[in-house]
Amino acid sequence: MPEPPDTSPRPERPPAPAPEPSGSPAPGGSRGPEPKRRHRAIVWSLIVLASVLLIFSITANWVQRTLLNTDEVTNTTDEILKDEDVQQALSIYTVDQLYANVDVQGEIQKRLPSSAQPLAAPLAGATRQLATNVAERALASPQVQDRVSTAIGRAQGRFVSLIRDEGEYVSTTGGDVTLEYGSVVADLAARLGVDPAIISKIQGLVQDYSVNLKQGLTTAQTQIESVRATLSQVQAGELSPELQQDLQTLRGNAAELQGTIASLQKKIKGVQAKVPAQLQSRLSDLDGRLSDLDGRLSELEQRTAAVLKDPSQANVDGLDASLASLQARVTALLGRQVVQHPGELVLMKSSQLDGVQNLVSALRNLGFVLPLLVLLLYLAALSLAKGWRREALIAAGGGILGATLVVLLVRRGIGTAVVDSVAGSETVKPAVTSIWDILSGGLRERALFVLVIGLAFIGGGVVAGPGRHAVAVRRFLAPYLRDHPVGVYSVVAVVFLLWLSFMPGLNNLGQVLVIVLLAVLAVVGIEVLRRQTAQEFPPRPNSS
Repeated sequence: MPEPPDTSPRPERPPAPAPEPSGSPAPGGSRGPEPKRRHRAIVWSLIVLASVLLIFSITANWVQRTLLNTDEVTNTTDEILKDEDVQQALSIYTVDQLYANVDVQGEIQKRLPSSAQPLAAPLAGATRQLATNVAERALASPQVQDRVSTAIGRAQGRFVSLIRDEGEYVSTTGGDVTLEYGSVVADLAARLGVDPAIISKIQGLVQDYSVNLKQGLTTAQTQIESVRATLSQVQAGELSPELQQDLQTLRGNAAELQGTIASLQKKIKGVQAKVPAQLQSRLSDLDGRLSDLDGRLSELEQRTAAVLKDPSQANVDGLDASLASLQARVTALLGRQVVQHPGELVLMKSSQLDGVQNLVSALRNLGFVLPLLVLLLYLAALSLAKGWRREALIAAGGGILGATLVVLLVRRGIGTAVVDSVAGSETVKPAVTSIWDILSGGLRERALFVLVIGLAFIGGGVVAGPGRHAVAVRRFLAPYLRDHPVGVYSVVAVVFLLWLSFMPGLNNLGQVLVIVLLAVLAVVGIEVLRRQTAQEFPPRPNSS
């Protein structure tokens, strides 16, 4: 007997899954999400890395241009010298240097009648404020500003030479990076009626010591080491022809050194009575050291003559002891600056430059590599963000904004620390603050320049989005984007060139390549927006 048909309700069959738009099925029936999440992590990692490197890129290019570009240093110096707070601080320092290196009281006393000469001391004190006022007015003049700017430019040139080739620079200059402001002090002395020849004489004295005497001492030091090494090999009371020639050469150089010493001592006696007491004591100390050196050279002459006449072991030992004593004295003189040049600051010595050379070399390389690397990382992130490039573009713009804000905040924090540590008193804080603001102005300009790129990335991502306001913007721009491409690209070119006009300066080829890539990226972005807008808002058909 046939069974009656089953009329109970059957469970509804689930609908068949929709086909995947593209790609092969993932293992285990899973599709899409895992690869997308993986790409999202990579994209975010690239954006974060690029943003961190951007901070170093902005800083490296600023430091490189601020330290190594002479034109930039000169322009910055001119701007600093025009600041009133800086002029006031420099005037006080210049007057201090004038009173430290010139016997102002003695100069005033010479010009007073004998009955009024006791007034020289109070007049010297009273004229200090007058001198400060005169110095401040002088520093406001283009002539004096040009002298200061030239001195700083020369110091910067020495610094660049030293960090690029320390060995060559030291062999020709002695290795000190100095700032020479003596001409400014001499100018102030002349404006006050003081004879600036005193400063010139002291500068000439120290120049002779630093160049002529030290060059002779360096040569003598090398010869002493060579002669002592050969003396240790003397046997049976006989001198080789080479050793005899070395001894004769050493005697000749010792005689030249004695002539240089005599000239220096004569100059010391000519200026010693005309300088302040503290400088007199240092000149006396220098004169004593020169006398001691002259005595050792005289002993060397006697010992050398004795060995050349009779190369006995006793005479050889006596000469070696004399050479050892002279070598120690020469090394001591070469290792110290006996008198600081009046009107000159030693900013840096070659012995201090190993770390600076490595730093500047790294900055030079990073200044080329980092801008290009940062942009390529951002472009790689956008390339991997398939399906959500608009969001990735906004994220990249946010990373650029974050990096520039970090630079600006660090600049402000470092500025506060620099002012607090450098300013010795409240009176010079305004000047130090002004100098820091001017020096770090290039860093601020670079950060703001790059910040515009971040805003453009964010703006492009927002305008291309699905939001109501973004759609309204595209609807408004549709006739122009769709029908007038030449006009659109002309506007883009003008905006791009206007942005470039605010660029702080190009340091290297890497920055040029970045500018070219950004121009290409701008063209590609506008073209993508044009096509999207044309697809969303096609032209209306002509009604018949």
